[in-house]
Amino acid sequence: MSLFGKVHMKRPCISSILLLGFFLLPVGLLAQQALVLEGGTLIDGTGKAPVNNAVVVVQGNRIAAVGSQGQVTVPQNAKIIKTDGQTILPGLIDGHIHLFSSYQPEMFLHYGVTTIGDLNNDTSWILLQRQDLNSGKIKGPRLFTSCIAFGGPSSVTNTQSRVVVQALRNPEQARAFVRKLKAAGCDVIKTDYSLTYDEIAATVDEAAKLGLPVVGHSQNIRRASAAGLKYMEHTNTLAWAIVEEMGPDKLTEACSWPDCGSPEHLMDMSLMPAMVKLLVERGVYVNPTIVSHGINEGRWRNPPELAKEWVQEGEDALKDPVLRSIVPPKIQEMWTKSTEGPSPDAEGYRKVQEFLRQFAAAGGKIAAGTDETGDEGTIPGITLHHEMRLLTDAGVPPMKAIQAATLWSAESIGQGKNLGSIEPGKLADFTIIEGNPLDNIMVTKNVKMVIKDGQVVDTSYDPHAITAVPRPFGSSPIISGVNPPVTKQGEGDLTIQVEGVRFNSKSVVRFDNTDLKTQFVSPTKLTAVIDSKMLENTGSYAVYVLNPGASGSPSNAIYLLIDSK
Repeated sequence: MSLFGKVHMKRPCISSILLLGFFLLPVGLLAQQALVLEGGTLIDGTGKAPVNNAVVVVQGNRIAAVGSQGQVTVPQNAKIIKTDGQTILPGLIDGHIHLFSSYQPEMFLHYGVTTIGDLNNDTSWILLQRQDLNSGKIKGPRLFTSCIAFGGPSSVTNTQSRVVVQALRNPEQARAFVRKLKAAGCDVIKTDYSLTYDEIAATVDEAAKLGLPVVGHSQNIRRASAAGLKYMEHTNTLAWAIVEEMGPDKLTEACSWPDCGSPEHLMDMSLMPAMVKLLVERGVYVNPTIVSHGINEGRWRNPPELAKEWVQEGEDALKDPVLRSIVPPKIQEMWTKSTEGPSPDAEGYRKVQEFLRQFAAAGGKIAAGTDETGDEGTIPGITLHHEMRLLTDAGVPPMKAIQAATLWSAESIGQGKNLGSIEPGKLADFTIIEGNPLDNIMVTKNVKMVIKDGQVVDTSYDPHAITAVPRPFGSSPIISGVNPPVTKQGEGDLTIQVEGVRFNSKSVVRFDNTDLKTQFVSPTKLTAVIDSKMLENTGSYAVYVLNPGASGSPSNAIYLLIDSK
């Protein structure tokens, strides 16, 4: 059998179901040859029972009719793809990634991921990638993006951050920035931890007026969802909400945002049912990113058998000479390095698993975005299959794990009307696999065919089908603090210390758009001298860092305050 399966032509026979599907399609598509998937088992992404001996009719790039053999009639001269013994799934969707490297898009497609949601990236660059991916200039999945994320005035990013988060100061600025992103053509709005709840409310309200979904981080999901945010990214925000409810002493023990990361181990599980009920009632999508915590951060290390399996998968992937030629050596090493070992937060992981089990059982929707970046230990595309596995390990039924990686992921980024399920009128994206994922979720890795936009896709790697425009950062500096943060006018020259990451010997500190005499101390520390004449007027003055000669943008700004005498 060829890659495209058995192809046959059938005699014409028109059914009322098929005709109804045709009338819903643009007239221009009716002249195109229909594509039909015939046989096999259909799991359509809606949560309905599987359909055996399925028939799916595609006209152009849209689904025209769906049913079982005998219910749907195949149109004249259709191209038939036999799927006997296989399972037809909607095209898989990783709704939370960060494009970083040229090899990522091809790998997503290779493993059956036909849609990705990039949630925080350089605005101009990611919009260019979207244009080139969606036009076919770059080989990969369709892309939707939030462009750059934004937070409050204290916005900082960790040392592994891919992007500088845009810092805003009040709800009015948040509204204005939402409008700016909409005008730029961004598909989603992404919030960062440091937004206040008033700023979250303003962001959600403005985005709703413009028809944009809002995703992202929050400090406390109870308060953030009360402000209108219907998305929980990671599980630290859940932990902060539970721990805060446990009382001030427990909150002090845990410490609060942003001084500590993830106190999941401290959660009182007797409070969990009420929290689950609240999140379900408020329609919050939960994006736990279990796999990124397990591999990237090392907090929830993998059991030995799973760690060995993932290493083997990395080694198997790199047997392809083309892929090996485009993946940097340091990334190859990470893919083949075991992450097994004792978990530093086994109790926290157990509690997160129990939350996910309860949330799914209560009817909550999980969005299986992986936080895949391409510059860490996760393997693009295959990581989504691992996320589904970890969901089922937590007690989420396989059918709901599939919905998490299809329909619910599409809905979370505002694309549920066109993607995520196999229904008439939706875009014709399919991932055809070997095996029954309801018996073993990991058979979703056995991808036999990928169809995107109604076309069978060649998922082999092509060293030339990658972006021609390198990502414009990776060497951009990020600053996290300026000391002293406050000075008084008229006190003479001031030496400041700037802390952050990605500094080098050529780094220059700027104060109020003026280059300062800068001393390189280390990759995380600079000192600079501000002339007394620049400190004569009170106010808030921006301090930021440039790395001359390096690709990338200036750092984020942190403000030095000049007080009166």
